[in-house]
Amino acid sequence: MTVATTPVETNPIVLRMPPALDMDDDQFFEFCQINRDLRIERTSEGEIIVMPPTGSGTGGRNFSLN
Repeated sequence: MTVATTPVETNPIVLRMPPALDMDDDQFFEFCQINRDLRIERTSEGEIIVMPPTGSGTGGRNFSLN
């Protein structure tokens, strides 16, 4: 049986936080640790970018590269 997969493009979610909710480096690290299933980045402007987890297709490609 042949299975065809189509990659689905997903866009990141950008969170802009008011100054009262700004996190220092330790708080941001803890936030990332609590949400390990997400890819989270913070820009120099303080925006938090949340990328959805990679799908099984990407995982399969990464596995075959190793």
